[in-house]
Amino acid sequence: MPNIHLNILIQLAKIDGVVVQEEIDLINEIGKAKGLTQEQISACYDEHHPIEDLNTLSDDEKFEYIYSIVQLMKIDGRLYDEEIKFCGKLAAKLGYDEEVLFELMLKIYSDPHICADKLEIKKQIQPLLIK
Repeated sequence: MPNIHLNILIQLAKIDGVVVQEEIDLINEIGKAKGLTQEQISACYDEHHPIEDLNTLSDDEKFEYIYSIVQLMKIDGRLYDEEIKFCGKLAAKLGYDEEVLFELMLKIYSDPHICADKLEIKKQIQPLLIK
């Protein structure tokens, strides 16, 4: 069974044609936090699955997905139109108002160490989750 979260992150990392080490490190960190082995994580790079319905995810899972994609966009220091479009579509599939992407980008991009207070950010963006 594909790991949807890693599949999304890997698709995003590949959008600009170059997957940098920092992106790989973040994807590995998230994969390991999900209990995957390095071999399982590496195998995800060779898979490409369409992003299906994400409505079955819990609100907490939806937040983790949206937070991690914005982190990944930030990590290489460049922002591409294709990344923004991909993330906008993903935000909609997760059930968020489009505004969530910009809110998260402002919050995460303003934190130079990518260690913004996730709980505070979550409280601020949860009203943007359309039920």
